Amino acid sequence: MGSKGRQMALIAGTIGMFAVLWLRTFFLQIVQGEYYRKLSEENRIRMEPVEALRGLILDRNGVVLVENRPSYTVAVMPDRSENLDATVAYLGRLTGVGEAEIRRKISTQRRWPYQPVKVRRDLPFSVLAAIEEHRYELPGVIYQLEARRSYPFGSLAAHVLGYVGQPTRREFTKLAREGYLYGELVGRSGVELYYERLLHGRPGVRYTEVDAFGREVQMLSRRDPLPGARLYLTLDVRLQKAAEEAFGEGRSGALVALDPKNGQILAMVSRPAFDPALFSGVLPQKTWEAIQADTSYPLLNRAVQSAYPPGSALKPLTALVGLASGWVSEDTEFECTGAFPFGDRVFKCWKEEGHGRLDLIEAIAQSCGVYFYQLALRTDVDIWAQYARALGLGRPTGIDLPGEVRGLVPSKGYYGKGWTQGLMLNLAIGQGEVLVTPLQMACYAGAIGTGRWVRPHVLLRVEEPDGRTFAVESKSREVPVPPEVLAVVQRGMLEAVEGEEGTGRAARVAGVRVAGKTGTAQNPYGEHHAWFVAFAPYEDPTIALAVVVEHAGHGGAVAAPIAGKVLSEYFSGRWVAEGR
Repeated sequence: MGSKGRQMALIAGTIGMFAVLWLRTFFLQIVQGEYYRKLSEENRIRMEPVEALRGLILDRNGVVLVENRPSYTVAVMPDRSENLDATVAYLGRLTGVGEAEIRRKISTQRRWPYQPVKVRRDLPFSVLAAIEEHRYELPGVIYQLEARRSYPFGSLAAHVLGYVGQPTRREFTKLAREGYLYGELVGRSGVELYYERLLHGRPGVRYTEVDAFGREVQMLSRRDPLPGARLYLTLDVRLQKAAEEAFGEGRSGALVALDPKNGQILAMVSRPAFDPALFSGVLPQKTWEAIQADTSYPLLNRAVQSAYPPGSALKPLTALVGLASGWVSEDTEFECTGAFPFGDRVFKCWKEEGHGRLDLIEAIAQSCGVYFYQLALRTDVDIWAQYARALGLGRPTGIDLPGEVRGLVPSKGYYGKGWTQGLMLNLAIGQGEVLVTPLQMACYAGAIGTGRWVRPHVLLRVEEPDGRTFAVESKSREVPVPPEVLAVVQRGMLEAVEGEEGTGRAARVAGVRVAGKTGTAQNPYGEHHAWFVAFAPYEDPTIALAVVVEHAGHGGAVAAPIAGKVLSEYFSGRWVAEGR
């Protein structure tokens, strides 16, 4: 090829090269320009989710029971860090969390790469200052002002209020579809869990401009979060305090006080208690392991999640069934010698020397076991079970708290071929296989006192962020028991407290006639459980309650005095004037 040919080839090659470059530039700038512009913007603009404030929880009079306190949280955004390994190592030393733990958190959150990975909550000011001092050495690291749950009254009503915690990975997969942010704390028990959707609110978002190192330059825009609803509970903090003080420390058991006309829970105690504030910040693993290993089960709400044999507190039911079925009348008398032989067993009364000859009202008041053994021989267990369920036993009450157990009211079908009438002797006095919750027994006492069973509830009303308010309606039903039958049982329970020989005299309240029933439930694992149920005033009940103290002995000596203190507070002038 001559020089002229080589020159032409060089010119053609140069033109071809520039054509390729031009076409490539055209493709990048015109055809894919928008795509790369977005990439540039995403590299420059950071989207930070903003958690919504959880709703406050208040008592019936507006006293704050759960609120929010400010707290700093440090987080890392892996996609914004130039050298993630170096950032993680440095941040691990500053926060004390440790490099391995931070890497575990990042790995766990890999499915949600655009949400900050929260490294440590409740950041001490000294650590926050250190992070701020080294912020230019920590690209992709941010700290956020968040809200943590705070409990002004400590462990008061802890089992009703509940606590918050981080959801599991599986739980968050579902929550993410509902707009939840990774790392948000959610309700884990009590009202915090049951009304999670009302309390949670709607997260916001904050857009900021950052430089090439991920450092914030300016805030561009934001969408404010919407706080959760404000919940007013049926509890009264004064009565709750009185109930917890009356129960005392070092005991296990539960107490429930409610309004038998509308089902509003006025006080609910479960012992032992716990401090819900432990869960709102950083819960050390050793602390959680200690709580899990505690054989007294402090997180268990015994008022709704534990079932016990009710002992003699169930005798009013057996009396009611006998009257309604025509097996006895209020004048029916039986002789009590202190023991009742049946088959190859001897069933004993609590009073060794016996009560002598008693009618039905006297038998309820003095809690005569032998009287009810003889009534049991006339009792059909299936009819007895039917009335028990009509009074709310052996089935969930439907209270707005999680984890409620149903208890057990056995019928003939439960025993199958093993049924004998001798089993009825135990059931008649609240022993054997029958199991009830303290909440069920409070509802049971209220139903006897008013003739209506009401569904219990702890939520009084809801106030939405936009000002809308709605109240919870009470639900009740008439118990299928003739009024004249209820009247006899009510008089028996009145005599149990107000009568000279009643076993519940320790529950008396000056100026108020209280009707109640003691119970001492045999326990194969130790000392008897002490029971007491009541309603008052006798003439027109406005409060019903149940108390059980585990491994404590006799109901009249232990549970009845606790009930008396609660009733005294309830009927004090301050409560009547301000609390109802």
